Order: sequence, then structure tokens, then C-alpha cells
Amino acid sequence: MTVRIYDSSTGTFFKSKVFAMINEGWYSKYLVVVQNAGAPYFKLFDYFVDRGAPNPIPTINIIVPQSIDNHEWVYEEIKFNDEHLRPFTPLRRDNLIVFHYNGYPWLLKNKSMIEKLLKGNIVPIYESGFANVIHDYKQNGYDYIETQEDINFLMELTHSFHDSILYEAKFKSRNNESDDFLMEASNNLRQVTMIFQSVWCRPVEMIFEGVTVFNLRPAHDNCCADIFSASLFVKDASVYFFTSDIEEIDLMHKGTWINAYSLRWRFLEKL
Repeated sequence: MTVRIYDSSTGTFFKSKVFAMINEGWYSKYLVVVQNAGAPYFKLFDYFVDRGAPNPIPTINIIVPQSIDNHEWVYEEIKFNDEHLRPFTPLRRDNLIVFHYNGYPWLLKNKSMIEKLLKGNIVPIYESGFANVIHDYKQNGYDYIETQEDINFLMELTHSFHDSILYEAKFKSRNNESDDFLMEASNNLRQVTMIFQSVWCRPVEMIFEGVTVFNLRPAHDNCCADIFSASLFVKDASVYFFTSDIEEIDLMHKGTWINAYSLRWRFLEKL
């Protein structure tokens, strides 16, 4: 599971793999890794910034849902008369109740670490004893767009998508598949895959995840579909891609554009 997190203490956004979810719904907390300039640490983030506000704002935005890449997770429902609850008795006195756990099994066995995290403390990875099980959220075989340098690299290789065409675009709303045609009203994936064909480079596959806006405007009849120049921006750990040459993010843009929490890309050998 991969998410974008808003850190209210710094006013910044960042991305991380999720290692556990403690509790559910209103009381849910996500265990992530904060990189902190080479000294990474574990920290629990509440799903909501301010539960006392009339309309609390989520701090967690899902990029890759739990159902896709967390096959090693375990789920525990901790009941008040359950043997599992005994190690957490001191936490109950501090009103730090754990009633659901969904995550990697190694954390569930470490009561002292959970206690520190629930009290708002950080746990440096090198002190946790779990440094060897920390995995990056990035998939092999892809380049990710997260900085201006990443943008420059892609634009240089594709000549800013000059003389390219959008060969294919596909939106996928959820990962669950069923053979009995049952419908699930889920939107947990929100993934758009775009493939561009170009005379200047090999075909480019771009996979946008955690999509919030997908505005597709094909060329009109009797008009060329080629792109003169595309634009790409990174802001607040999100990406904005436009198939037009613009100077800044334009949320009212009338052409094709997309906003997502993540973008990974690669060259294809053939279409």
C-alpha cells in the first residue's frame, strides 16, 4: 500500500509505503516511514487532521490500495476479553485503544514500539530492529516523476512529447475482479495508463495512480492529433500533466490534462 501523507507539523506532503493500519474509520492511523534527510523513522499519522473540525480533512491519500501489494499483511480484531489485549492494558489507561490491526505481523508483536508510536513519538528505523524488512514503494522497471530533475529527464528523452500522439488511454477504478459479474461500488485504484507514440523516441507508457482529475479532449474531426509540446509539473507530492505547452498549472485548462498523486513511466519496445 502506498499513500501520500500531509504532515501538519511541517506543512508538507510526502509519499511512503504503509506498514500497518491501526484501528479503522474515524480512529484509523497509518504507519509510514518519514525519510528525514537520510535518517528515516517510523511514525503514525491520523487519517484526519482535526477530528474536532466540522469537516475534518484527511491527511492520507491512497496511491496504491492495500489489496494490491500487501499480501503478507495480517488482520487482528482485538476484543476486550481477548488474550491479545493483555499487553495493551497500559495503553487503555492512557486512552490509546487498539481495537483493529491490519499490517505486517512483526509490528503486532512489538508492544513497546506500538506504545511509543501511539503516544505520538517517532521510532528511528535503526532502533526498531526492522530495517531489513523496509521496502521502497517504487516498482522496478519504471522511472518516477517526483522532482523537477525527474521532469527534465523525461522531457529531454521525449523532446517534450513534440510530434507525439496519445495512442491509448485507459482508466481503471478498482483492482477487484470477479467471474460472477458482481458489481462493487469501489473506487480504490483510480489508475490511468496512457501510451504515447512518437517519431522522436520509442513509445512511452505513463501510469498515473491516485488520479483526482482526468480531462480527456480528443482532437476534432479533420484536425491533427499530434502534440506540439506537453507540460509536466510537480506540486505538493502530486503531478500535473498537460498535452499543451503552458507555463504553470492551469486547473481550468480546456485541453487534455491529468492530476494524480503518482506518475511512473517507461519506454516500450513496441505497441
